[in-house]
Amino acid sequence: MRGLCFFLAAGVAPIIVVLAAPTVTGTSHVLPPSRILARSRAVVTPAPCQPISSPPPTEQESAARFEKFAHAFIEAKNLTEAFTYISSVYKNHNPFAIEDGPDAALDVLGPLWDTVEITPIRRTFKGEFGWLNYQTDLFGEIVDKYKMEDGCIVEHWDQGEVYPST
Repeated sequence: MRGLCFFLAAGVAPIIVVLAAPTVTGTSHVLPPSRILARSRAVVTPAPCQPISSPPPTEQESAARFEKFAHAFIEAKNLTEAFTYISSVYKNHNPFAIEDGPDAALDVLGPLWDTVEITPIRRTFKGEFGWLNYQTDLFGEIVDKYKMEDGCIVEHWDQGEVYPST
């Protein structure tokens, strides 16, 4: 719960900072943005994943793309690269997600992702689903579940997910 509260606070903090940024009366001087906003702007939003539909990718090809996403996301912690595998129609099933789409996810992750300590535990891909299991210093152990269509991640779940048995 503590990790979730921090996650929500980190996602909302940039909005609050912008809305509550003090100004000097009678001038256009605004205080510089917070470190959180500066970090958020450092994440480059990539073009959305381009579906591979003719012919559709095999399970092995989708698994290879998922592996590239997983490496970029939890090992290299390169959100720009990781999000090249996220579809423009990405749906986030996290109940605290304000919006769907890759931009909304980047808005939440961008300010804090480079500060999160991540220890990968395992990952797998079966059929059209991939799972990442990792430990973080802020949120504890996480199991993310992703659905891929045409080689792109189109859906994500992370609340109460269980890593699949073999």
